[in-house]
Amino acid sequence: MLARLQKNRRKGAVMLFSVFMIGFVVIPAVGLAVDVGIIYAVKSRLQTAVDGAAVSAARSLSRGVSLSQQQGSASSTAVKFFNANIPAGWMGTTVPPPTVTFPAAPPRTTIVEVTSTVTVPTYFMKVLNVNSVNVTATAASTRRDVNIIMVLDRSGSLANSNSCDDLRAAAKQFVDQFVDGRDRVGMITFGTTYRVDFAMANDFKSRSGVNLPTMIDNISCIGGTNSAAAYWLGYQQLVAINEPGTLNVILFFTDGKPNTLHMPNLQIKSTSSCSNKSDRNGVLAPAGSQVWGIFKAIESQPPPAPNPDWVILSGTPGSSGCAYASNFASVTSDVVALTKTGSANEVDVNGNSLTGYKTPLYRDGSGRLALDATTLTNAGINALVNAADNARANSVSLGLDVVTFAIGLGGPGAAEDEMMRRVANTYDSPAYNSARPVGTYVYAEDASQLDQVFSQVASDVLRISK
Repeated sequence: MLARLQKNRRKGAVMLFSVFMIGFVVIPAVGLAVDVGIIYAVKSRLQTAVDGAAVSAARSLSRGVSLSQQQGSASSTAVKFFNANIPAGWMGTTVPPPTVTFPAAPPRTTIVEVTSTVTVPTYFMKVLNVNSVNVTATAASTRRDVNIIMVLDRSGSLANSNSCDDLRAAAKQFVDQFVDGRDRVGMITFGTTYRVDFAMANDFKSRSGVNLPTMIDNISCIGGTNSAAAYWLGYQQLVAINEPGTLNVILFFTDGKPNTLHMPNLQIKSTSSCSNKSDRNGVLAPAGSQVWGIFKAIESQPPPAPNPDWVILSGTPGSSGCAYASNFASVTSDVVALTKTGSANEVDVNGNSLTGYKTPLYRDGSGRLALDATTLTNAGINALVNAADNARANSVSLGLDVVTFAIGLGGPGAAEDEMMRRVANTYDSPAYNSARPVGTYVYAEDASQLDQVFSQVASDVLRISK
């Protein structure tokens, strides 16, 4: 009897203890876990919202001309992006607008910081007199200012394919993605000759009078394709600015292979009718539908005057007794060869080698590079690729780390894929060099895709500027 009573007492004690554990330990623990789970979910969603808001704000800095307009645009974009990702009242929370600030930053850098504090109601923690919990998240996005020189093909083939209007439109929307007053943007165009249409400046959109969009509108497509000299001129613009730490970019666009070269010492034949038989510094224009000739490297009329590609070295056809701008036979009656004898002379005006991966390169009986269309084109391709590689190597030593973004357009005489990958030093280039800045190559099958590919490149530039 006594044993039974003791057993019942033990059962009662166990039941009482179980009730105590369930009521005062298990249920509160489960409730606490539920509240903590909700708080964690809100914190995760909040962090995602401020992260995205900061990134989108940094990207929207291009809107507006003044600093206050740009910061206002960034703040507005951040709030919109934040609200789209964590709407008011989500999971019963109280969500005030985020705080957007622009902390002090290193030179040529902008920092956008987004902070938000959300009040999360509790459900089970109220028994502990905790009715709500504040959750805070902060994110910052850093954007380096960008120096961009656009090197744009304006050769006659663009006019022949009715692509010039599309190029102008795509280039203008590309420029619009960058921040006036902070980024520097400039433009070089090239046909048979090449020129700086708009020197790199940070008032490229707001400048009174002739600004960069105006210069783009005045691009006229005519002439050959003098790619190597134009690319090197673009690199020299970045060297002149000389801003290590800034993202330095060459945007190189072409619709075809180089067929024109700027040579430093074209040798005139002793039998030539030219009254002046000294070596000539000039541009050799291509054969084909256009006339052959030696042209002035720098155009005589400043942009945006009509494109005077057919200005020749000596003034007018036949002046000084020289044939020049007429046809292949006339030019070869005056000019000995593409180069002089010796490998040291097989360079363009900037010292970039005419030899390389692209062959054949035909030679005359004295071993000089011959003056024919195939050799001129292949030498032009090699000069361009070598110019890009030399620019990368030099820029690394200067701390500029120039990155090339290449855009090729299809159609007749389309840009050569391997050439463009070598120019940009893409990961899939046959000559990829991991010690040099890596660029990208984007191909547009036709002019209707130019807007899309220019936008893609702008997005890529902004992505790596962070």
